[in-house]
This record gives sequence, structure tokens and C-alpha cells, in this order.
Amino acid sequence: MNEAFFEKLTDVCHHLLLDNQDLMYYLKECRGMTDSTISTYKLGAFPTDLRDLYGRYNMDPVELREQNIVVNANHSPFKLYPIVIPVRNVSGQSIAIGCRTLLSDEKRKQLGIPKYRNSVYKKTSHLFGLDRAANTIREKDKVFVVEGYFDTITAHQQDVMNIVATCGTIFTERQMTILSRYTKNICLLFDNDDPGRRSAKKVIDKLGAIGSGVNLTCAFTPNGYKDLDEYLRKGGSIDLLNGQDVDLNNVEVKTLW
Repeated sequence: MNEAFFEKLTDVCHHLLLDNQDLMYYLKECRGMTDSTISTYKLGAFPTDLRDLYGRYNMDPVELREQNIVVNANHSPFKLYPIVIPVRNVSGQSIAIGCRTLLSDEKRKQLGIPKYRNSVYKKTSHLFGLDRAANTIREKDKVFVVEGYFDTITAHQQDVMNIVATCGTIFTERQMTILSRYTKNICLLFDNDDPGRRSAKKVIDKLGAIGSGVNLTCAFTPNGYKDLDEYLRKGGSIDLLNGQDVDLNNVEVKTLW
């Protein structure tokens, strides 16, 4: 993993974002990000002209191709994904990028593309936001695991720091082992919809039986809020995270399966 390459790419995309009024408007007005958060997480904009990466920013064209950031000067798998979210390891080094499209769900369905696209890295060995959350996880002796980048960033912005995200993969035994170094109390806070609840049950059924000494539970935002990001941006109380975890044998939850 070439951390120096991704650090430079992160810097390039961050500078591009600061000059992009439309994307800054989206992040600040639509997603509620502050200038400080945008700077802290070095959120970025993917270049509209790929040639800028070679010329203006002097990035290695061979490495750009090897990392599958670009195919050639005219094509990139990230071309339709303008928002760049750097992924860091627990030491805070950039190891990958996650990018979000701004296309509507209908348009994405027509094109057959996902909402997010990541550069290639070993997702199951990392948790987004752990570099910033580790100390608080130890202090609180609990961690909440969410699904999305923005769930984590929005929570951290509101000083709810013991939140990490699964980096676009279902929560794995490897990720559970990593978190168990900081706390034995792990609560899944997946999206409050059928897929999110099904994923939570699947993880609990699989990992809860391992007998690792981990207290693996789950919780959901109140009905009407799809995920933690939406809940917090719409004024939801962070006291939610101090409430009771959900019993997956509870009738109200069980009816979803």
C-alpha cells in the first residue's frame, strides 16, 4: 500500500474541492459539513479533467493506472463520483479513497452504478474513522459501528467520537477483532431499513456465536430516520447512543425477517 501516493492524491482532491463552489455548497448546505470538518477529514473533489493529475499536479501516471484511479487521460472509474472521502488506517495515513456520486437514485439505476466507489484496498482490515475514534472508544468502553462515511463524519462533527464505519462491507470477524483491542462492547448501528436490519441480524447470528468475549449488540435510529447521519442532521439527540441496545429477538424487529 503506497500511503505517500494516497496522501498526495488526498491533498490534490482537497485543493480542488476548495475551488469548487458547487461541491462546497453540497457538502455545507446539503450535508451540514463545517469548514473545520471539511478540512479535518480533507474531503475532496475528483478532477473533472484527468490530465490535471499528470500535468498540473505532477502525479505518477503509472501509479495512477496501477491503483485504478485512471484508465487513461479520458477515462476513470471515478469520473461520475465527484465527492472524495479519504480512507485512513488507524495511524492516520491515507490508504485509499471512497467517492460518492451525486446522481439521483433513478439515474444510478439506469446506469447500473452504486452510490459509492472505492479504490482497491483490503476493506475487511480497516474501519473508517478509527484513527480519530480510538481514544474515545477506550474512554467510553463502547463503539458504535455504522455503515456510511457520512454517518461517521456527522457524528464526529457533533463530538460523538466513538463511531466507526465498515468501509462499504458487512462487518467482519477481522473488524470485530480490531475493535476488541479498544473495547469489548460493540454495537451495530446500521441503517434503519429492511436491508440494514437484515445485515445486523446476519452479523449477530454469525459473529455472536464465536465466543470471543465480545458483547456484540445492535441498535437503530428512531423510525422515520434512515441512518445516523440523517437523524443527527435533522436535530436528533445524541442521547440515542446512551439508550438501550436492541434485542434482536424483540417481536417488533423480528417481524422484518
